[in-house]
Amino acid sequence: MSTMYAVRAHTRGGPEQLVYEEVPQPEPEPGEVLVAVKAASMTPQELSWPATWTYSSDGSGPERTPITPSHEFSGVVSATGAGVESPAEGEAVYGLIPFTRDGAAAEYVAVPAAVLAAKPATVDHDHAAALPLSALTAWQALDHAGLQAGQHVLVQGGAGGVGIYVVQIAAGLGAHVSATAAASDLEFVKGLGAEQALDYAHDRFEDHVRDMDVVIDLVGRDTQSRS
Repeated sequence: MSTMYAVRAHTRGGPEQLVYEEVPQPEPEPGEVLVAVKAASMTPQELSWPATWTYSSDGSGPERTPITPSHEFSGVVSATGAGVESPAEGEAVYGLIPFTRDGAAAEYVAVPAAVLAAKPATVDHDHAAALPLSALTAWQALDHAGLQAGQHVLVQGGAGGVGIYVVQIAAGLGAHVSATAAASDLEFVKGLGAEQALDYAHDRFEDHVRDMDVVIDLVGRDTQSRS
């Protein structure tokens, strides 16, 4: 059996539980591909999510330890399982692994082909691995909102991990984008496509924006009720 090195946790907890060790290299099952990992990304709260440690999204059922974290990743297809026509061996891919499976903090990871997409040629592996969860969250929010070209959208927290993608996608869809951010990030947010950027610490957004069709709130608490 081939082996590889991976980062794993044998007991629930935070980063202090992670160890780097030699483990069996996975083999792709039917419908799966084996990817040689080039970069992997870990969501800050990932180790606190019940799904990370079990086989179900609600955390019920038996423990799945030891676990491998980092469910956003980018790499190159090393082998394919039965029934997989795409992606092909040698293709650069990136994706988001279901949190009830092992992640990609390893030399290789076996994943369902359906969770992969071709890595854009203009994006390197490090940046591609940081993209899936935040960008998909942004896209899902705008999809639920039914945002249309010409509408006005306010992004609360436009410089955050999800907000930067909401601003870019909304602008790309032809919407008029306003966003709140820290003073040091205002020009950055404008560069992403916001027509108006407001300093959340000094500008009451209610005094500067009106007739919004959509508000994407990434801050919560009082900001949400005011929105």
